Amino acid sequence: MGFAPYLCVLLLCLTGVWSAVVLTQPKSDVKKLGDSVSLSCTVSGYNINSYYMSWVKQVPGKGLEWLLAYRQGDSTYYAPGVQGRITFSTQSSTTSIEIPNLRADDTAIYYCARDTHSDYLDYWGSGTFLEVTSVAQSAPSVYITNPSCGMDRDQDEISFFCLVKDFHPKSITQIWSSNNGVITTGIQTYAAVQGNDKNYMMSSVLKVSASDWNANTVYHCKAGYKSSEMVERQITKPKVPIVTTLVPSAESVYNQTTTVLGCMISGFDPDSIKVSWKKGQEDKMGVVLPSQQSTDTTFERVTYLTVPVAEWKKGVEYTCEVSHTPSRFNKRISMRYTRNEGEISVFIQSPLMEEVWINKTATLVCTVVCSNPSQVRITWNMNGQERSKGVSTQQQREEGTQYIVTSRLRTTAEEWDSGVEFVCSAQSGSSSSPISKRVKSVKVEPKSPKVRLLLPPAQEIKNQSTATLECVITGFYPELLHVSWQKDGAPISNNTHAGLTALEQAGTFNVRHYLTVSAEEWRTGSAFSCTVSHPLSNFVISKEVKNVPEMSVFIQNPSVEEVWINKTATLVCAVVCSDPSQVRITWNMNGQERSKGVSTQRQREEGTQHIVTSRLRTTAEEWDSGVEFVCSAQSGSSSSPISKRAKSVKVEPKSPKVRLLFQPTEEIKGKSTATLECVITGFYPDLINVTWEKDGALISSKAHAGLTALEQAGTFCVRHYLTVSAEDWRKGSIFTCAVSHPPSNFNTSETVKNFQDECLDTGISVTLRKPPFEEIWRNRTATILCEVLHSDLEGVRVTWQADGIKREDGVKTQGPKRNGDKDMIFSRLTVPAAEWESGVEYLCLVEDKSLPTPEKRSIRKAQVDIKTHPQVYLLPPSQEEMEKDHTATLVCLVTGFSPAEIYLAWKANDTLLKSGFVNQPVTEDGRSGWNSGSRLTVSADEWNSGTTYSCVVGHESVTTNLFRSINKSHSKPTLVNVSLVLTDGFKSCS
Repeated sequence: MGFAPYLCVLLLCLTGVWSAVVLTQPKSDVKKLGDSVSLSCTVSGYNINSYYMSWVKQVPGKGLEWLLAYRQGDSTYYAPGVQGRITFSTQSSTTSIEIPNLRADDTAIYYCARDTHSDYLDYWGSGTFLEVTSVAQSAPSVYITNPSCGMDRDQDEISFFCLVKDFHPKSITQIWSSNNGVITTGIQTYAAVQGNDKNYMMSSVLKVSASDWNANTVYHCKAGYKSSEMVERQITKPKVPIVTTLVPSAESVYNQTTTVLGCMISGFDPDSIKVSWKKGQEDKMGVVLPSQQSTDTTFERVTYLTVPVAEWKKGVEYTCEVSHTPSRFNKRISMRYTRNEGEISVFIQSPLMEEVWINKTATLVCTVVCSNPSQVRITWNMNGQERSKGVSTQQQREEGTQYIVTSRLRTTAEEWDSGVEFVCSAQSGSSSSPISKRVKSVKVEPKSPKVRLLLPPAQEIKNQSTATLECVITGFYPELLHVSWQKDGAPISNNTHAGLTALEQAGTFNVRHYLTVSAEEWRTGSAFSCTVSHPLSNFVISKEVKNVPEMSVFIQNPSVEEVWINKTATLVCAVVCSDPSQVRITWNMNGQERSKGVSTQRQREEGTQHIVTSRLRTTAEEWDSGVEFVCSAQSGSSSSPISKRAKSVKVEPKSPKVRLLFQPTEEIKGKSTATLECVITGFYPDLINVTWEKDGALISSKAHAGLTALEQAGTFCVRHYLTVSAEDWRKGSIFTCAVSHPPSNFNTSETVKNFQDECLDTGISVTLRKPPFEEIWRNRTATILCEVLHSDLEGVRVTWQADGIKREDGVKTQGPKRNGDKDMIFSRLTVPAAEWESGVEYLCLVEDKSLPTPEKRSIRKAQVDIKTHPQVYLLPPSQEEMEKDHTATLVCLVTGFSPAEIYLAWKANDTLLKSGFVNQPVTEDGRSGWNSGSRLTVSADEWNSGTTYSCVVGHESVTTNLFRSINKSHSKPTLVNVSLVLTDGFKSCS
């Protein structure tokens, strides 16, 4: 069967003969160069195996070209050059052709047609337009206009305009619909045009009757390449706002200097409301709260203005003006204080707690605000009986344009506490009705305090001649407390003071009392007691402390690097004690004492304490088996041993997530270089290999890595950088970041070049990150980072608020910056550290016209009640490690601090180190404190050279940095005030 006869009749047959036979094809498909495509054709109305199926191609602007004809189980006929490139398949009522390794000239409309095998094609499909492009498909942005702004109220026809932009390729589907389904009439579509960015833009206009629009019909405009991935926008007739005023009551402004006036705006849609305030004709700045969406999908919003009570009572007029452009609504509502002649307000005040508890009396105060005090009569009632005993009425006095009359009822605390109800009634003239206020005692049980006596920090005793003990008393009610101090049972009255009593959130109180003693008294072991009594809860307790030498045991797991690289595992057991000659350290495994691989290091003095370390070296295989290792230390034969346990917890390797970021074009302008950033997150363990390539060739220069950081989930993250010439970047060179993580058998490559590859997503992600403690401690500033992620952030605005007030100083916003298929905005707010520490709430507000409501994220520093100084210990390297591995590992232990945030760094002589150390995660110590540490590894030669290494510690419980220093010849680590020795490059935090 030849193909030439078909070319004579193809145009004639395109219309086909309409009957129940239907051939259905997808409208379009888009593929990249080199991809494969499968084009399908589904038939109905006949048996697909009874006829041949032909495929015909039409390149845009050219004629039809027959490709092939086939039938299941029969011969196949091809046009020249087609056989071997296009294959076919048939299943049920669907047949398909597949074209591999697509070329640019494969762009065409492909028709399927039923072949009668008699030189003509009688039924045709509608055709699938296949576009083969080097540019990736990008989803559209869709916008629909509101017709209300420019329409007349009496016009009969409404026009909607739908703009579809930033899409590629050209062959996109755009659909109008309403509540009743797809709309096919009244539509005028304008052809797509290509912009300078190679993306397309098109538009269409829908005309509907005004009656349909006024009936609140919802209209939708959507566009896309697949029915499951359409981008949609909808529009409804705007709903007019309802405005309600909110004014203060007379009672709420009594005895106050300021009050607020408000407007409640509800029932409007869309959410685009404008509000302004005036005092007379003077513009005032009010507060507009964010909109909330109601259950009926309309919006509501509250605005308020703070005003002086004196002005309000004088009758000054305030105006709230509300406008809603979509519904052409504008309304001004004025508010003014008015009071009817003869109207009175009554207030009643309960007795003060101090009076009831201390004086055993109770005075109730009834206050009447009126315009004519001569007409006012005040009476008191108890249990329905008028009460005159203990009642006194105060001389009236003028309060602005009003008068005030007060009446006091004095009774016993016992009668008040009985729970009887007291009623104050006031009447203005005999013809008016009395106004009554009622009050009675609500029984609140006293609450006894919790008491803790804190030891003085060790470094305070070492560096100063005095030591301070702190007695922390919390959770008591009411605020009546007695505190005394004793030394060895004898009362102390000197060198004591109390902090301010504070109200806790639960309605209870807390306070701190302090005793300062000489450091010598503390060292000799004198016993000091804090005695606390709370008579109202019948509570008395004494807490005692003294300087008892203790032995502390720490166990350190093998490092991940040692286990993974060296296939060995070294556990370190450190014992802090006062008499190392009495200490015996043993190791146990599975209940059996272990001596193989154990080495004990010579004791050395650590301040007033000594440290003995024991190391157990085993194989990585034995460590990974999960067997438990126990280090036991005993000080003398009469004491009980203290044991610490460690075992390998099987943690599965976690493969990383990799993102390749590049600089926006505006950042590269005028520069000779550009920086690429490979962000690698979420991996475990900390073993990662990163290489860079340019156009497939390996790059070894101008690449560097940041510090590897530990994430909250226990995984690691790191950033690698590549600096390239701006010329290489602009001309479109392809750069690749290749990442491998051997423990998880992970390999990936992320590629980037200088063109945008956009895909629209419907969601926007906003994340707030708290300031790093390192910045707070070193620079005394706090930078809060707001990250915004979305597929299209063009036009998005990011603003900041501090405690509800807009903040512009210290704000630096970067972006949108392209990150793969997403846009990112980084907005940073830098504030003084003192402001952050005070608990100010910071709000990041992300606004865009496409968002129904702004996206908001807030953050503030968590406040802590107790701050405990860190204890710092610095351990030198082992001789065994230096001899065997030619490295020296110094370990800095930081214990017992609170809160948990801490700054750890290392110095070599006077140089701050940027690498070579690993900080340990912060863990709880089981005594309301936290532990951490850091390991610094240097070469044995560096250690033997006599370099002095320092572990630097910063914490909010101290005012300056602390550090321990050690070198090969210096066996006693020293504790000094870092502000005395650090250079300008590393400032103290005084």
